[in-house]
Amino acid sequence: MQVALASDLSLIAEAVRAALVSRRIDVTILTWPGLSRDDPVHRQLARVGPDVALLIYDADTPIRMAGAAALISEWDGPWVVLTGVPRGASWGGLREAGAASVRPNLTGLDEIESLIVMLSEGLAAPCADELDRLLGDWQVAQERVAGLQRRLNRLTPRELQVLDLLSSGVPVRSIATRLGLSESTVRSQVRAVLHKLGVRSQLAAVALLRSTEYVD
Repeated sequence: MQVALASDLSLIAEAVRAALVSRRIDVTILTWPGLSRDDPVHRQLARVGPDVALLIYDADTPIRMAGAAALISEWDGPWVVLTGVPRGASWGGLREAGAASVRPNLTGLDEIESLIVMLSEGLAAPCADELDRLLGDWQVAQERVAGLQRRLNRLTPRELQVLDLLSSGVPVRSIATRLGLSESTVRSQVRAVLHKLGVRSQLAAVALLRSTEYVD
């Protein structure tokens, strides 16, 4: 059985991989969320050819939810998401993105293995009905934030990365250095982000994000 694993926490990803390998499950860790023009995620997934994909990630802000949704959309097989975000509307958001199962990140190895086997056999996860109910809560929450998530979902992975850094207070020049891009390229991406969000300044974009961050 082959599993593709993605996480923004490399040490946790390695620990989970080791635990699953001990159960005779082959695991390949994806290069994510770091971006590579030469080896994008969809190409990595095609090369791995997984039976199930596992995402360990806290989709606790609109930007991070958009990042999770973008990753899940790269492969139409079953995704299991382990998250530290409490059960609530955001779990419904992950369901809408395409997750077959969402579980707390403290879920035991036996349950994770059982889910992987179940989904690899084409069966529905035990929590599927609960996720469908939470999907309704998510859709209500989206109306409350006036479609911000839908606008974020239109951003490219690189634009999401730039916006995430901007919202963390990183200036454009430092973003360019960190991402290995020219400052003019980053400024062009910032303009694209502002246009897609429907705001006129970086401050307005950050203020919009902070005013609409959802909590369960």
